[in-house]
Amino acid sequence: MKLSNKMTFRFILYFLTFYGMLFIGTALMFGFFIFEMMKGFYYHDIRVLEQSEVEWAVLQDEGGISLSDALLDIAERSGGIVQILDKDGSVLTSSKEGILPTSYGMKELKNLAEQKGIRTWTLEDGHYLLFQEYTETDVLLAELQKNSSFPDLDDQDLHLLEKEGAVFELFSDTGELLFSTSPANSKSLLATDLLESNSAVNERKELLSATTVQGGSIAVVWMENPYYQALASLDKQLFSTFSKWFVLYHLLLLFVTLGFSLWIGRRFGKPVFYFLRWMERLSKKEYRRPEDRKIRRRKDDRLKRKYRIYEDVDFSLTRLAQNLQENERMINQTEKLREDWITGLSHDLKTPLSSIYGYAVMLESNHQWSSDEVRGFAKTMMEKAGYMDALINDLTYTYQLKNDGVQLDKKNIELYEYIRSYVERRDWRNPIFIEGEKRGHVLIDPSRFERVLDNLIGNASKHNPPETVIHLQLASRSEWIELVIRDEGAGIPPEVMDHLFNRYYRGTNTTTDESGTGLGLTIAKQLIEAHGGEVQVGTSSKGTEIAIRLPRQEEG
Repeated sequence: MKLSNKMTFRFILYFLTFYGMLFIGTALMFGFFIFEMMKGFYYHDIRVLEQSEVEWAVLQDEGGISLSDALLDIAERSGGIVQILDKDGSVLTSSKEGILPTSYGMKELKNLAEQKGIRTWTLEDGHYLLFQEYTETDVLLAELQKNSSFPDLDDQDLHLLEKEGAVFELFSDTGELLFSTSPANSKSLLATDLLESNSAVNERKELLSATTVQGGSIAVVWMENPYYQALASLDKQLFSTFSKWFVLYHLLLLFVTLGFSLWIGRRFGKPVFYFLRWMERLSKKEYRRPEDRKIRRRKDDRLKRKYRIYEDVDFSLTRLAQNLQENERMINQTEKLREDWITGLSHDLKTPLSSIYGYAVMLESNHQWSSDEVRGFAKTMMEKAGYMDALINDLTYTYQLKNDGVQLDKKNIELYEYIRSYVERRDWRNPIFIEGEKRGHVLIDPSRFERVLDNLIGNASKHNPPETVIHLQLASRSEWIELVIRDEGAGIPPEVMDHLFNRYYRGTNTTTDESGTGLGLTIAKQLIEAHGGEVQVGTSSKGTEIAIRLPRQEEG
């Protein structure tokens, strides 16, 4: 997989993970908030609760059945009393004791069923949760009715009303005010005032309870409703709770995001800085890889699994370091060879020039040289000049071959017959045997390929004793014709093998009988490559083997 695809896949995986964490966190926050809201019964009226909501608000333990604080609170805010009844109508527990009956018969239950504002829930254990709207004014009115003089009030009744902050009023059947404990705040009674008493408790500005007394008069007890817009405070509490959790959640989200970002940054940044440090070392020609056990495994020196995405980069930098190191070695070696070659070339040119100059000085002197001596001087000068000319020509030829400046006149030739004819025309001092397949055509320039053979066979002959056998072996392949030049000599020294075809490597000089320009093998290799072929050399103590492979051609 490409590095770009690996990076894309990895980032998709990371952000899907982050999205999953964000989704789960958000779901948990809203779930917890909704749970808290349901637990606290943030509703206008208890009568909107479902059976499943009140089920867990009824607590059962070894001591019996009880009601949760949240259920007691919403019952009070709804202006009523909740009771738990068994199947026989007995009251097991009540939100307010001593106000409502402790048991209900068939008649009472039938009357309750006909009243408005009644709500019942059937619990899983077979008990019943009963809510009856019974406000503070209902309690006061019931307490006043216990007095036999009602609707006339005595001092005790007035004290009770004053204590609870309530007002007692008596109206005629037409709504005209007959009596009030607070005349300044009283007004005529309207039918709509009685209808308003059926609305939700928290929607009423005043709590009002009324009853008809003898003679058709209407007795009313009213007081300021402490639960009017009671939900406003609950709304504030709800908003405060939501705001608190919202801020906490986003602070947590911020820290998680920062932590996740730092984690991704370190996971991706650490190897990047490692590779940058490596490249900086390479720029300073320090090719050894930096050591960092936080990045690499100790046992096999590979990148750790979490950094394995950068394996291609690591491999490329390793190969780059190796190539740069090898190139530097080759450059240094080439520079050394160049210096050695220039030194050798200077020596090779200086030696014949010295001879020519010396003989020229001798001839220019007043000494009377004999004719034979003059001819000897001239012969030596011609040989040295010829060597210099050959050296310059070979040097020029190598650069022409390097820059494709030599035009080849290629012909389709049967290689075996060409080799046989070549050997017959040459007078080699070593025995030469031609072996292998006789059929196989190649496309070569006959005259220029002779120079290849001259250089390779001549090199084998020149550096081995006269009795050393030289084999020319031909083999045919599907796409190649192979010519192997093998001698049975002592082989080539390793230090020479490394530079055998290097044109900067100097061989001999003009002071020996085995003189040469030192460029023969370089020219041979360049000519083989110009023919679309390749050359390989192998050597051992049993001799040297040079294999030439040329593209096979159909007989034409």
